[in-house]
Parts: sequence; structure tokens; C-alpha cells
Amino acid sequence: MRILYSAGNNSNALLQLARFSQAMQNTGHQVKVAAYQKSSPKGMNIDWSLDCLFNMFNSDQISENDNLKIYYDQILYYKPDLVISDLEYFTSYLATASNIPLWQYNSSLINFAVTQKYDLGLFKKYAYLLQKNNPLRTQRIINIIDNSDRRLVYSHLGDTVQPPELKEGFEWVRPYHTIGKYSVPCRHNLVAGLSDNNKNVLSLLKQHADSVAFTNFPHERHTNLWLKDIGNSEEYFCNLKNCQLFVCEGQTSFLADAFYNNKYSVVMTNFQDVECVTNSVFSQHLGLSSMIYQIEENLHPYLNKPVQPQYNQRVKYLHEMILI
Repeated sequence: MRILYSAGNNSNALLQLARFSQAMQNTGHQVKVAAYQKSSPKGMNIDWSLDCLFNMFNSDQISENDNLKIYYDQILYYKPDLVISDLEYFTSYLATASNIPLWQYNSSLINFAVTQKYDLGLFKKYAYLLQKNNPLRTQRIINIIDNSDRRLVYSHLGDTVQPPELKEGFEWVRPYHTIGKYSVPCRHNLVAGLSDNNKNVLSLLKQHADSVAFTNFPHERHTNLWLKDIGNSEEYFCNLKNCQLFVCEGQTSFLADAFYNNKYSVVMTNFQDVECVTNSVFSQHLGLSSMIYQIEENLHPYLNKPVQPQYNQRVKYLHEMILI
């Protein structure tokens, strides 16, 4: 099967793409990737760069050049049997126009999927960030969801003891993760997962002894803080499994890593990333994490809080759905 995977323009999309690509190795499928610079993992071959498709001064407008047509022609030439989109607008639109089967694979789908509207205060507090004041962008998202053949809610919340009920037509899909091993050398007080070196998170960690941050920029030097390479997945999951508390910015993949390794999370939400905001609010509502806002926050109440995942037999990984 020929597959076109299109990553969104956000920090979680990078993690999501990297782990999906690894899972698809040796499956016999041919996978080509379209991604933005923000969602392109280091060292991965990206077949199409999507940054050239939108107006750099207004992300609601398509760039006034021939790049979209060129991309469309190349998709037609590739003839994918399936397009998997991380709610990426351009590729979703072209797949629909070409009658190519289209799956949406994204954590923000939970906003459209849950049957019970929890009193989260999500839209009341973060209406501007969620672009509720932009009818055009909101309608575009609704259109590509409605025109997709499958709507896969990428979230560990499907494996909670009482997962939120989803509307008909939406399905949970399990985030890729690894269960770390118990190890004395891997024991630390705080462990963080970061896409970038968020200064606020680093300042928070430096106030607590024995803190480790896994990041794409591990060569920086900080007092009272150890930076490690997020690309070293074995060490990352070992440190995560043996820490007292996990810290992140709200990316689904990081929250899921902590959840499946029985770790509670504190989240200094990345408010420039809509998915981080959504994930943070839902995770806190279900008692899996707490949102904090000050680097002076007292973290002792959160240390070693119990988290119990319960694997739902009906929930699968994305590659398992493709193989069916």
C-alpha cells in the first residue's frame, strides 16, 4: 500500500510523525511524508515541505504561487492508496478533491468527538487561542473532518478506566510509547520531555534538585539541571519510569508517555500550541496531570501521585488499523 502521511504545523506533530514512521518500518508499506519545518524530525527524509503552501504573513491564506498545484500534481503522480492527515488542511483538501481515502489522526479531534461537553472552561478561557473567533478556519477544520473516511482521536484518554464517550464516527487510537524498566541509575526527582528548550520549564526544573530534561538541544549547559537527548528513547523512557514526577508542555505524546509509565504530570502549557492547550485541560479534568503557571510552584503535592492506565482492547495503534 502507498501511503501519504501529512503532519500538522505544531510541536506534537513532530513526535507523532517520528513514532509512526518507526512503527511502519518493515511493514511492507511505502510511506511518503509531507510536513512543515516545525513538524519535521531531525534526520528524517521529508518528501514534501508544506511551509511554501501558505502565506507567511497570514496563515489563513494560501500562498499566491503555483506551489499548491505542483504539490497536487505530485500527489496524483504518487497515487497514494491512503492519505493520513494530522488535521493538515492542504493535504486533506487535495485528498478529498482526488477521491483518495482520507483518515484524520489528531488529538484535537477530541473537541469534536466527545459526546458529553464537560465543564472544562476550555472555550471560555482560551477562545482566542482556539481561534473560535475565526469562522473561516473553524469551518475549514469541520469540513475536512466531515469529508474524512476515518476520524482517529490520537489520545491516551481512550485507555483510562472510564474513557470519555465518543460520537459515532470517531475512534480512539493509542499513542506510540514504550514502558521503561525499573533501574536505580535512572532514578531522578523530576524528568521533563521538551520539544524545545522552554525557558520557563527549565527555570522550574532548576529550582529542584536532581532534575533532568530531555530535549532536542541537549548540548546547552545549565546549573542544577542535566539536559539529555530526546532522541535516545531507551534512556528517556528509563528515566521517565523511575522519576517522581514528569514535566511537559502538554504535547499528547509526552502526556501519554507519562500515563503509560504510571507517572503523574505537571504541565506548563505551551499557549502558542492549540493542541497543548486542549490536551492540558482534558488531562487535568481526568486527574492525570495538573496545569501550573508559576516557576515558583510547590511541586511536592504532585510527587508520586498514582496513575493507573487500563489498556482498552478495542483501542489500537495506527499501524494496526492499516494492517487490518
